Amino acid sequence: MRRTKEQTAETREALLDAAEVVFDRRGVARATLEEIAREAGMTRGALYWHFGNKQELYAAMLERVRLPLAEGESALQSLADPFAALEDFAARVFRRVDGCTQTRRVYTIAFLRREHLPAESGLDEVEREMRNVGRRDFVAAFRRAQELDELRPDVTPELAATALQCHLVGIFYIGMQETETFRLYEDGVAMVRCFLESYRAR
Repeated sequence: MRRTKEQTAETREALLDAAEVVFDRRGVARATLEEIAREAGMTRGALYWHFGNKQELYAAMLERVRLPLAEGESALQSLADPFAALEDFAARVFRRVDGCTQTRRVYTIAFLRREHLPAESGLDEVEREMRNVGRRDFVAAFRRAQELDELRPDVTPELAATALQCHLVGIFYIGMQETETFRLYEDGVAMVRCFLESYRAR
């Protein structure tokens, strides 16, 4: 029984590995489940046993690299200095993307290989939900800063959280494209620090 569960988990991971390769090579819109199954050396039936459609497969691919980062998100509101916590979180995300080939590939797919798809594909909803989760954590951190009188009085936690999220998306988008001239970790952390300071109460 244990070996069967291990084999099932291994098969699922192999399919996700194959999806990353095919999505990166072909783009999400053009990639087919048949191509992904073939890349994994499996039948399409085996893929459908684990994932009902491309939406489920894409969501699982994103979740696989997002989970290790979520531990830091949930701790943002508990630290004494919310601004330092947010900067530290961003630094850990940048460091992970810079230092992990798999994470960088998934971010590249999400930012550069995810062409416009019909609404019925459901992929927009997958990404929207993940953005909402991240924004809620940022709002909690900025609310904590507000309680400590550290957030500018003319800025709401909701506005600050959305602005930070937009800032991070822009950094990642440039970082995924300008790999030779843009240092994702060093430059990204410096930019986030400057951004956060602009929202700190004087």
